[in-house]
Amino acid sequence: MTALHDQLADDEMLRGAEAPDSFVVALVTRMLGGAAKGRDVQRLVRYAVTSLVALAVSEVCLVVVDADTGMGAMLAAFVANLAGTVPSYLMSRYWIWADADRARPGRQVMLYWLTSLVSMVISSVSTGAISDADHAHHVLKFLLLGAVYLFVSLVLWIAKYVAYQTVIFRAPQDLDEQPADSSA
Repeated sequence: MTALHDQLADDEMLRGAEAPDSFVVALVTRMLGGAAKGRDVQRLVRYAVTSLVALAVSEVCLVVVDADTGMGAMLAAFVANLAGTVPSYLMSRYWIWADADRARPGRQVMLYWLTSLVSMVISSVSTGAISDADHAHHVLKFLLLGAVYLFVSLVLWIAKYVAYQTVIFRAPQDLDEQPADSSA
């Protein structure tokens, strides 16, 4: 372990990282063999951190709402997801994609919430279908439900990142780029 630590400490790219965020970006970029741009890696790392914050807010909200209101787990989960979406949107807009176009904030808000709601529905329907299926053994149902939920969540996490990066939070310079007209 000491050799790896020494190698990382000697790495010029990692030494140049000024903040912890920059160190993580430099480390991930190094692990990917330098194939990814630092800005893209930084966004991905920040997206992961934002997802963890949203998960924590949702989890706390779920426990509090379900315990204090008795409204039922399904409705409490929906309220918890909505609560987690608020810090997720704010962190996405102002921290991850701070350079995004600000000309149409209403469009960003609408598309962000639409993406979140569609993700909630897809996740709920897919896990509900597995839960409602007839399974011969309770343990199999439990394992399958967990695996499907995890897989669907990972696919949605990646799909949302792509949507945020390419549609919702595009930078102004990306909006100006037009495909070259090859007919001229």
